[in-house]
Amino acid sequence: MIDHTYFQQKRGSSAVFLAVILASLIAITLTLVFAGRNMARISIADGAMHLASVSLLSEYDYYVQRDYGLFLLPGTDTQLSRSLRDYTGLPAKASAGRFSTVNTEPVRQQILEYMKSGGIIAGGSGDNSESSMEDGGSSAPDRTLRHGPTVTSLPSRALPDTDILTAAKSLGENLTNPGAIFRTGTSKFFMDEYILLKFNRAEHIGAADHFFSSEVEYILCGQLSDEQNKRKTDLALEALRAGLNLAHIYSDPEKVQAIAAAAEVITPGPMGAVTQIGIAAAWAAAEAVNDVKLLHKGRRVPLAKSPASWAINLDAILEGYSGEDGCIYPEVDTGRSYDDYLRVLLYAKDETMKTARILDLIQINMRKNYDAGFLVQECATGVSLDADVYGRHLSYDRIY
Repeated sequence: MIDHTYFQQKRGSSAVFLAVILASLIAITLTLVFAGRNMARISIADGAMHLASVSLLSEYDYYVQRDYGLFLLPGTDTQLSRSLRDYTGLPAKASAGRFSTVNTEPVRQQILEYMKSGGIIAGGSGDNSESSMEDGGSSAPDRTLRHGPTVTSLPSRALPDTDILTAAKSLGENLTNPGAIFRTGTSKFFMDEYILLKFNRAEHIGAADHFFSSEVEYILCGQLSDEQNKRKTDLALEALRAGLNLAHIYSDPEKVQAIAAAAEVITPGPMGAVTQIGIAAAWAAAEAVNDVKLLHKGRRVPLAKSPASWAINLDAILEGYSGEDGCIYPEVDTGRSYDDYLRVLLYAKDETMKTARILDLIQINMRKNYDAGFLVQECATGVSLDADVYGRHLSYDRIY
């Protein structure tokens, strides 16, 4: 006789087993569905954050980019976070503190990239392609910056600076490889070429709407008036030339002999050696003053002089002769121009200070021409983005 109870128990066990399997499959399926939904949400949020970061970086200051080729993102963290939330619809926040222009190195890198990618070709040395005078004139009114808030907020004000006179004197006494100053393709060359490309100097006004007419001289000296910057730059050039001129004097037997003869007349005897040193220094200094005058007259002065490029003889020094128009001209007009000598001084200038003073001038000119409240310290070269989405933390750094 067949026991139906046994089969009913077997069928019941199978049904329970299948129910457990089905419940497990349903649970797994639901888990996968929810996980997939969350992954999709996170992926969408990630894409939105990426797109928003590009949109946020596109809010760079238009005039800074147009006139100087630099990307600076203005705005406080609160303003940037509000824009980010508008772009994404997510509870996200943005912070530019890590990319503040207080750190000048990213700005310097932008300048180098700009020059390497065609800035030097687009503008040409000494011309501001966006706002240049048609005649490239060399006259503009001297100005003094007296606006307190602008002065106190200049990026370079907090940085230590080596006086340009000290640097020029040291360079003039120790310049052994002048070719390195003018070697193209180096970071220093691109940086200094950018300065000459974008900013005015005493002998060339490339941008009439800039505040200072002697901007390159400002980068070198950091004074708050054109007059002071030009005077101090001339003193630096004289210090540079004096060292180079003294080296030439001692390398020229005729000049050494002339100095010895003059010293013997002035102080015969043992003191003649001391007098020779004084005469040589005075002769080198007088030639240096004359050199700077020649540069301002559009003439050229070689770094290492020859007898033909030497202008002042010793008799003129002893007799106080200064030339018919305040300048004595050498036999030949060869060598380096005023712009070249500015490049020599820029070569001796600290790279961080040069970048900071570029930012000074950008701020001064922006406040003059476009936005009276513009502050470089409120700009950044990148931004950090953060958002918490469905238990996942998304974090990005975006830089120009």
